[in-house]
Amino acid sequence: MEQAKDFWAMADKNLAERWPKDDNGQPEKAEKLTLQSELDGMADITLSMLEGFGIPAFKVGSQGKVVLGFAGLGVEIYVPASRLEDAKALLKAPEEAED
Repeated sequence: MEQAKDFWAMADKNLAERWPKDDNGQPEKAEKLTLQSELDGMADITLSMLEGFGIPAFKVGSQGKVVLGFAGLGVEIYVPASRLEDAKALLKAPEEAED
């Protein structure tokens, strides 16, 4: 059985089209941005914010989802490697605004 290396593209059919490509036309490597709770909806809010700033993103994680209805251990959010620093800056911006 072939490993599902592009499993994340199945959740959002247009994500693969928005995802940056490398020089060979292959999808750029995904880098882990953060681990966030799914209970309070923060993961979905973060995905929406990133997409709003033109950074494609996806979440991975489902431990506890069958029993609890959400990923009890949180979900990991991934972005393209070339946009990782931009995404980190966006997540940090609200913290700086509170100071």
